[in-house]
Amino acid sequence: MEVRETAQARINRTIEAFRRNRYDVSFFRERTAAADYLAAEIEGKRVGFGDSETLRALSLYEKLSEKNEVIDPPRRAHEGGLEAFLQAGREALLTDIFILSANAITEEGQIVNMDGAGNRIAGSLFGHEKTYFVCGVNKLVPNVEAAIERIHKIAAPLNAKRKKKRTPCAPKGDTCYDCQSPERICNALTIHYKKMSYRPMELVLIEECLGL
Repeated sequence: MEVRETAQARINRTIEAFRRNRYDVSFFRERTAAADYLAAEIEGKRVGFGDSETLRALSLYEKLSEKNEVIDPPRRAHEGGLEAFLQAGREALLTDIFILSANAITEEGQIVNMDGAGNRIAGSLFGHEKTYFVCGVNKLVPNVEAAIERIHKIAAPLNAKRKKKRTPCAPKGDTCYDCQSPERICNALTIHYKKMSYRPMELVLIEECLGL
């Protein structure tokens, strides 16, 4: 008789894998506790955001802005258009702290992200005092192959639809067509196989479905 693995067993295995890969890991049952934790950890800093529905779901901009300067490129874009977005993206690369989510994380301890403009993945690689990856359990997949499949079938099409991009995937948000559109958001893929050297990185894992 097959015994199904519990959700908690998957989470425990994922946490252990990320710690083996040298990440700090924090786990929370719900988003409010995670937001409170980050607000307690980060004070008096310049904080850069990667574009993230997960961070918006945590109201993290509002919470961290109480005691920090927070740079959120999509928020700037809403106020001032493309040039404001690009300027904020450059500023976010020079902040003390960088916070983003992921398109997928694996039970083997990898983080996988696809990007269109590059500011989000660039900020995840180098230059900050500390980087936080904030992820709901809906982002959790078995391995890198499943992570890339999740991007093509879920994350990228739904994000293109959310952003009202003129791409084949956007109308239905269904699947990737490997398109040639100038508004394509699948331009670069990063896989963090291990934590980057010389700088702390932390996975903040939340037992909720958050983001796309």
